[in-house]
Formats: sequence, structure tokens, C-alpha cells
Amino acid sequence: MKNQMIKIFMLTAVLFSMALYAAEQKVVFDLTSGDEAKIRKHLIANIEGLENYYSANDIEFKVAVVISGDAYKYFVKDIAASPYKAQKPLIAAQTRLAPLLQKLHSVHKVEFYMCKAGMKARKIDKKVLYPYVQNEMNKSAYLIKWQNLGYAYLPIH
Repeated sequence: MKNQMIKIFMLTAVLFSMALYAAEQKVVFDLTSGDEAKIRKHLIANIEGLENYYSANDIEFKVAVVISGDAYKYFVKDIAASPYKAQKPLIAAQTRLAPLLQKLHSVHKVEFYMCKAGMKARKIDKKVLYPYVQNEMNKSAYLIKWQNLGYAYLPIH
């Protein structure tokens, strides 16, 4: 009787663990595009749509975004103090995207990570970044970390 109760308990624990695991979806976006329209469609709208879908189905949705390539410029809060200061059209684009990216972070709990090696190469000081952007590692290290934690990989180039 005792062995049978232990088996039932163990089976229940395993099934409960599987149910918890299934109630979570994770994705890491590899954002390299500097195209505002692509960022709106493939990052912002995609994350919001997925968040709505998973939320309606009681599934936790976790998102990490790794920033590199031409995407750096949209995560700089002080363009005048950055290498992008001569790009006048960028100011208008950044003004449009900034509140949307902030909303992803504050409302949808999206985590943003910028490639430290690329920042160094472009001479971007971490002081000019939005406060929600982390920058401790390079792109490859971030992508390896998130994929090893079970995050699906989605590129936006």
C-alpha cells in the first residue's frame, strides 16, 4: 500500500511538472535590422500578437531581444551624444519607436540585451542607452544563453 501511494504521488508530481512546463513559451529575437517597418511588424506587432494569444490561453510568454547590427540606433535615448547624431531622419523614427519599445519592456516584460562587442566597435557608450537595455555580453553569448534555456530562436534581419 505504501509503495503504491509513493508511485501515485510520483506520477502526480511528474504530470504536474509537465503541465507547468507546457504552460510556458519562450522566444529570443535576434534583432539586427535597422528598418523601422520591419521592427514594427516583425518585432513589436509579433510580440504583442503572441502575447495576446498566449495570455488568452493561460500560457506564460517570455521574450528576450538581442540587439546588434543596424538595430543599435533605436535603443539610444540620447542620439546627440551618440555616433548616430548626424542621422537626422533617425530622430523622427526613434521618436515613433521609443514608446512602443518601452511598452514592450514595461507592459509585456520583454528583456532587451545589446551586444557589448558591437557597442565597442561603434563607440556607443552605455550611458546613452535606454535604462531597460542590458549590455554585459556579446551577441553570441546572449543567444547561446537563451537558446540553452529553451528559448526558440527568431531572427529579424
